[in-house]
Amino acid sequence: MTDLTGRVRFGPYKLVRQLAPSRLAERWLALREHDQTSHAVYRFGICENRVERRRHSRAMQMLSGLQHPHLLAIEMCSFEAGDEPWAVAPYTGNHEGIVTLEDVAKAKGDMLPPFEAERAVLQVLEGVAHAHGAGVANGPIGIDQLLVDRHGCVLVEMYGVGRVLQGLERMNSELIRDEVRSVVEIAYRLVTGLTAEEPRIPAARLAKRLPRAFEEWLEEGLSASAGFQSAAEAVSKLPHRRSEQEPSRVRTVLGRLRAWSR
Repeated sequence: MTDLTGRVRFGPYKLVRQLAPSRLAERWLALREHDQTSHAVYRFGICENRVERRRHSRAMQMLSGLQHPHLLAIEMCSFEAGDEPWAVAPYTGNHEGIVTLEDVAKAKGDMLPPFEAERAVLQVLEGVAHAHGAGVANGPIGIDQLLVDRHGCVLVEMYGVGRVLQGLERMNSELIRDEVRSVVEIAYRLVTGLTAEEPRIPAARLAKRLPRAFEEWLEEGLSASAGFQSAAEAVSKLPHRRSEQEPSRVRTVLGRLRAWSR
């Protein structure tokens, strides 16, 4: 990539400062001056040939078509200097920078209360289910791919883009199961502070006041011989979907996420 020291604009966006990079691209905080709104500008590596350029164009078109509250949207994309792809998305961070779900967990001692973890994972699974219904898959999702905005909403960043850039767009049942399992692994990490590697310690031994129903959901989702076959199945079996929600608890989790991300 070329040096951006003297660069101050990308289209109608004024580059303010560089943010921590994502898995796939550099990230910049940018200001759209005509309405004074903040955005995230993504700068990808130079496309070496026409195949890479076509794949990038395809990836951005695919993501632009996945309109869902928990999938980070693409607002604009173009090629700069001929072969360097850039994209613009809503800025989900706070005054310090991008906030990931991992950041939220670390701020709380690497563990979230079970209900907060469940609500966060529900949002991810709803976005995943929507994408799968549209014929798009991401493959295993990492916790660093999950952004938390100022309203406590969790969004999957650049969903499916990596696979398209590699020329891997075909979905199959194994890929879907692996992706859903990765979300369950994130849930396990959120409530225990540990990764779900074998031999795995039962979550109830590590998490205080872990509801039995959530423990069973984790065990089913992490089972080597079973697991959830789809995101929709994982959502349907979450504890809150099997019982009446408690409104006060819903407000608590969203309020905590919102307060932390300001």
